[in-house]
Amino acid sequence: MGRPVKIRKKKSFMFTTRHYSFMSIMGIVLGVFCLGVVITSVLHSYNNAGSVGVGFGLIGLMSLILNIIGIICGVSGLHERDVYITPAVVAIVINSIVVLWWLIMILISAIA
Repeated sequence: MGRPVKIRKKKSFMFTTRHYSFMSIMGIVLGVFCLGVVITSVLHSYNNAGSVGVGFGLIGLMSLILNIIGIICGVSGLHERDVYITPAVVAIVINSIVVLWWLIMILISAIA
């Protein structure tokens, strides 16, 4: 009795079902929402000549925290398997831009 002969496997193609990651979509939604919050708060502050309530500071801080969560969602969307990466990259970019915008506004207000 000899050794069994290995049967060569045909070269086959594996079709995958790529989908949009839930975390990437959630990161985009958080980024767009916080971008709207930033624009609204800046316009409201401009219209009132800089005299806005303390609530706008809280809204800004919460927006900054939501943007950091959006960046984390985008990064976790990149690590999933068989997903489109474009939404994850968009989520990271939008949230990073808004975080930088908040940090620049905080630095400007601290200097002035």
